[in-house]
Amino acid sequence: MIMCQKWASSKGVFFSLVLIAALIVAALPGGAVQAASDHIGVYAGGHGTTGMAGTVNYTYSVELKADESYELKSYFVMGDALYEFVETGAYAVDGGKLVITPAGQDALVGTLNSDGSITMEVKPSQMASKRTEATLVPSENTVAGVYKATLQGAVAVEATLYLTHQGQYAYIAVPGNDSAAVHENGTYSVTGTEVTFQIAESGETVSGTAQDGKVSAPFVVSAMMGMRMPVELVK
Repeated sequence: MIMCQKWASSKGVFFSLVLIAALIVAALPGGAVQAASDHIGVYAGGHGTTGMAGTVNYTYSVELKADESYELKSYFVMGDALYEFVETGAYAVDGGKLVITPAGQDALVGTLNSDGSITMEVKPSQMASKRTEATLVPSENTVAGVYKATLQGAVAVEATLYLTHQGQYAYIAVPGNDSAAVHENGTYSVTGTEVTFQIAESGETVSGTAQDGKVSAPFVVSAMMGMRMPVELVK
C-alpha cells in the first residue's frame, strides 16, 4: 500500500512537471511562431465604394508568409486602366488577434475568425484616405492574378487580363492611338488547365488554357473590328 502511494505521488509530480514545461514552451517566442504558421496562406476579399467618379469595385488579397511578413495586393478598374496597389509589412498572431504592421507605419489589430477567415483593416489604393475593415476568406486559386500582352499590328495594343481570386475577370485592350478601348468582364472557372470565361454582357462562353503563368484564349482586340482572336497573356 505504501509503495502504491509513493508511486501515485511520484506520478503526480511527474505530470505536474510536464504541464509546467508545456506552459513554458507555449510562452516562448517559438510558440508564437508555431501559432502564426497555422495561418500561412492567401486570403481574398473586396468591397465597392460610390463617389463622384461612380462606383469603384476593389478586389484584393493578402498573403501571410512563413517568415511572418505579409503582402497585400489590391486592384480596381477605372477608365481604360487596371490600377494596382501593393502594401508589405509584418504580421503576428496573438491568440485570436491578427496584428499587422505595414512598413513604416503603426500596428493594426484584426481578428482570426472561427470559420478560417480573417478580418483586418485594408488600404485598397494609394489614393484611399482611410482604411476599410474587411473580412477575407482563404483562397487556393493559383490562377488568379494579372496577365499582360503587347499585340503588334497596324496599331499596337496593350492587353490586360485580371483574374480575381473570387472568380471574376476583367479584360481591357487599349490601342496605341485614339481608338476606343475594349472592355470585357464576367466570370471564369478553371478545370485542370482549361479556363472558361462567361461574358457578363452576352452570357456567351469562350474557353482557353491557363498554365505555366500564361492564359491563352480568344479575346476581342479591336473595338472597331469586334472579332475574337487567340491572345496569349503572361503573368
